[in-house]
Amino acid sequence: MLAYLLLTAQLSAQNLPPVGKSVIRVPKLIKAPDSFLTTAKGYKIELFAGGLRQPRKIAVAPNGDIFVVQTRLEWPVKNQPHEVIVLSGYNQSHGPTHRSVWSMELYYPFGIQFAFDHLYVANTGSIVRWNYRPGQVTANGKPETVLAGIPERGYRNHWTRNILIDPTSKSLFLTIGSVENLDQEESRRAVIERYKLMDDGLISGKAETFASGMRNPIGLTFEPRTHSLWANVAERDYEGDHLVPDYFTSVREHGFYGWPYEYIGNHHDPKMPRKPELERTAIVPEVLFEAHSTPIDAVFVDEGAIVTLHGSQNRSKLNGYKVVLIPFGTNGKPSGPPKNLITGWLPKGSNREIYGRPAGLAKLPDGSILIVDDWGGKIWRLKRSQN
Repeated sequence: MLAYLLLTAQLSAQNLPPVGKSVIRVPKLIKAPDSFLTTAKGYKIELFAGGLRQPRKIAVAPNGDIFVVQTRLEWPVKNQPHEVIVLSGYNQSHGPTHRSVWSMELYYPFGIQFAFDHLYVANTGSIVRWNYRPGQVTANGKPETVLAGIPERGYRNHWTRNILIDPTSKSLFLTIGSVENLDQEESRRAVIERYKLMDDGLISGKAETFASGMRNPIGLTFEPRTHSLWANVAERDYEGDHLVPDYFTSVREHGFYGWPYEYIGNHHDPKMPRKPELERTAIVPEVLFEAHSTPIDAVFVDEGAIVTLHGSQNRSKLNGYKVVLIPFGTNGKPSGPPKNLITGWLPKGSNREIYGRPAGLAKLPDGSILIVDDWGGKIWRLKRSQN
C-alpha cells in the first residue's frame, strides 16, 4: 500500500505504481457508538453539535457564532438542503444552545467567509453576499450577487465552489473543478481563479487564472508565516488503488499541476494525448496523500496544517476517513510526513461500514478546532488536553 509521502528535494516521485484495476466501493453509514473517535496524544475531542442536516463547510463570525453550510451530499436523498444556518450560545463547557436559519436563498452552496463587513457564500454558479453585523443570526433580505456566470456543476462532487478572500491584498480566490474525471476541457475548469476586489469588497475586472491543472481543488488556506496560498486537490479516479495520489500543495501563481495530461510532475496519463510544453512545466506537489483519500478542508495551527480526509469510494480497501496534521517549519514549508490527529470514523477492520466522514474545518477564538462530519450530521470540537 502506498504510504503517505512527504516530497523533498531528494524525492523524484519516479517509483509510483503502475495503473491498476479500479474498484468502486461506496461506504455505508451505520450508527456510531457513544465514543468512537481517537485523538493524538495531547488532544481531546468532544461533540459540539449534533442533529445537523448535511453540514459541509463552516465559518466563524466576528462575534464567534458558527455559520454552517448545509447542502448536497453524495447520496440520493430528496429535498437536499441549500442553506446556511447559525449556531450560537456556546462556551467552553457546552455546545451551541440556539440555531437559526440565516438564508435558504442559495443553490448548491459550499464556500463561506466573512470579509468587508459581509458574509460571502459561493454557490455552484455564483458568489453572493449579505451585510452582516455581529450577533445577527438571520439575513436581511435576498443576497447581493458578487459574481455570476461561474461554470456550474461538474464530475460527481465537482459542483463545489470554494472561496478564500484576502482583505489585505483585496483578492478573492475561487476554485472550479473539472466536468469529467479525465478529459480536455474549457479553460475555466480544474483551476483556481483570482479576482481583484474594490474597497467595498465587490469584484473589479475579469477573472485571472491563478493556477490550472488541478482536477478538483477544494480546501483553500493561507500559510501564516509566508502568507502563501495552499490547496487540497482530489486527483483522478479509475487508475487503480494506488493512483493517483491526492495532495496538499502551495499554489504558485500561473502554475500548472498536471491534470488531465500528467500527474505528480511528469507522469504522463496514457489515456490522454501528449502535450510536451505542458509536461515540462507540471509542478510536483509538496505533500501526497494515499490515492482516493479525498482531502476536503485545511486550516493552519501553530504546529502545521490540519487536513480532513473525507475517505475513498474508488478503492478496494477503504482509506481516509480521518484528520491528519502536517508539521511545518518556521520557513513555511512541510517539515515531516502527515500524522494521524483524529481517527475512528472508519471502524477497525471495516471495509464498508463507517461512522461518518470529516469535511469542513474552522478555528474558534480560543484556539480549539471545529471539525464537520457531513455524513454523520455532527460538528466536533478538538481541544488541547492537559494530560
